[in-house]
Amino acid sequence: MKLSFRGIQYESHPSNVEVVEGRVGGLYRGSPWKLHQPKQTPKRTAQRQMTYRGARYQG
Repeated sequence: MKLSFRGIQYESHPSNVEVVEGRVGGLYRGSPWKLHQPKQTPKRTAQRQMTYRGARYQG
């Protein structure tokens, strides 16, 4: 998906993570909501060098 923010174009790569429904975590307005756990732990990608207002940082 191609996106832009303040005139800068970039490509989005959303990750699809399969989850397993867990136990009830609590109630919200009288309805139960369940916790979700990933089937596999997603692999971390290498950190990238980024810049914010001229300051460089790793993200």
